[in-house]
Amino acid sequence: MLSEDVAEIRERFKRAGIGLKDALAVIDMTLDDQPGKLVALSPFEVFRGLNKLIDLTVHGTKIERFRPQEGSQTFRIFEIRAEAGDVLGYLNMIYLRKPIPCYYLVYVEVLPSFRDRGLGNKILRAFREFVEDKKAVGLLDNIIPFEDPTYGIYTKLGWKSIKESVGNAVGNEEGNYMVFVPASIKRPDLRDKLTKLLFNLRKKRPVIDMHDNEDMVKRTIEEFRSLHDSLVRLFDTELSSGTSTPLMRFMFTRFTTKLIGFRRRIAALLGYTGGESLEQLSISDRIRELSIQPYSLWNLKDSGPRIWAEKEPLRNLPDRLKKEPTLFIEGLPPYRRPYLSSWMGRKGSLRSLDLRISDLLDLGFDPTRLREFSHEGLHYIFERLSPHFLPSFEKRRTCLIRIAECTTGMRFRGAAIGVNPPLAIFQDRGNVYILRRKVEGIHSQEALDQLRTSPYLKKMNRAVGIDRAIVKTINDIREWLVIKLDSSFQEEIGELTYFVPWDIDKNIPRIPVDTAGVSLDTIWIA
Repeated sequence: MLSEDVAEIRERFKRAGIGLKDALAVIDMTLDDQPGKLVALSPFEVFRGLNKLIDLTVHGTKIERFRPQEGSQTFRIFEIRAEAGDVLGYLNMIYLRKPIPCYYLVYVEVLPSFRDRGLGNKILRAFREFVEDKKAVGLLDNIIPFEDPTYGIYTKLGWKSIKESVGNAVGNEEGNYMVFVPASIKRPDLRDKLTKLLFNLRKKRPVIDMHDNEDMVKRTIEEFRSLHDSLVRLFDTELSSGTSTPLMRFMFTRFTTKLIGFRRRIAALLGYTGGESLEQLSISDRIRELSIQPYSLWNLKDSGPRIWAEKEPLRNLPDRLKKEPTLFIEGLPPYRRPYLSSWMGRKGSLRSLDLRISDLLDLGFDPTRLREFSHEGLHYIFERLSPHFLPSFEKRRTCLIRIAECTTGMRFRGAAIGVNPPLAIFQDRGNVYILRRKVEGIHSQEALDQLRTSPYLKKMNRAVGIDRAIVKTINDIREWLVIKLDSSFQEEIGELTYFVPWDIDKNIPRIPVDTAGVSLDTIWIA
């Protein structure tokens, strides 16, 4: 991004009268592909002295409590409010009366730009004072790893592992629970009461999680609405005149991809019925008709492309790809996955170079993230990735190497394991691209969707149960990996993607069916 772009954005914020919280939401969204803290925003810095302004805002915050109105609210809520009234964080809790008075802490959240500034500690202290005043036990399910520095926030405030209080009575599913017992509570039967409390909570958790999901969806929709309105105010001149700039298209495209990503995630939430619909968020035709700009065009100062690759692939790749990775890769055709082919069939053609915001909303995903690349008779796929995911991606790459070592020659329900590791990683202009070989298959979830929704595949699937074979095979692989690999790879195992054999041109599975049933020749793991 050029210096004049920085000056222009700073002036836009001033003219639009956008407050700090909304401005930071826009910045966070724009910087999603840029690693680093707000202390190193250049060249995206839009406010001078931004950190000082954040510190002043944090200093002026206070905790406000909200009592539930009878019959209308499930949770009691604490909010971290700035002097201007903006909510910077919140805490949800629910009261459990039996077998001992308890406040179960369901969720704590601080907005990203205000984290690591003591606000999480502040709201947890307020919660501790609250349960002490109520002479009740505090309980929470702490999913933060023990070795994470944030874990110490709880222990320093007097929270202890539930195992210290009830011993072997804790089941595996309650292993992360922590309890805070105020000094005023002195009961000889406390251990028994806590054991019964865990039993009661286990029965209530599905309902609690359902209400928490509903509350989260409602709150997130409001955040999207506020972000949308801020962008409209920032680019009011362009929208009113029907003109656009790469920056404007980039920011509205980023907003749209985040929105459709959230829409996919809430579909799988426990108990979510769609009561709070994203259709409440109205996007005007002027925005819907904007051409998308899904990748960053701006280089950081004094930075060029960074490339990692195994020696052989890098040596043979085109020079233009190595010199201008972003421009080369983004000029490649999109990967013709079934989701995209189905949409193209409805539209009659693919406007690959002129996709609109409306197209992304209609598709439900960004088809430009995956690009096909053929070179010297071999076929590859490029995947665009956020640099924020690089550390976790590197660990997943190590995990894939271990999987390749320990699954050689093995079969699961007749399926061999094929590991598809990255061949090269390109980092350029705030974008990261992963190069992999193209396999003769598609993502397992996409395969399941096709089998269950495509008219000509549904009948085949009902007859022989292809979807069940896919699910059982992948479950067997995943369960075996959990046991076989080190505990340090458990998170990576959950993030692995599985590909099943598929004829993409015909959109049918490449799965043999005989008298013995359905079996897969290969499952690829990436």
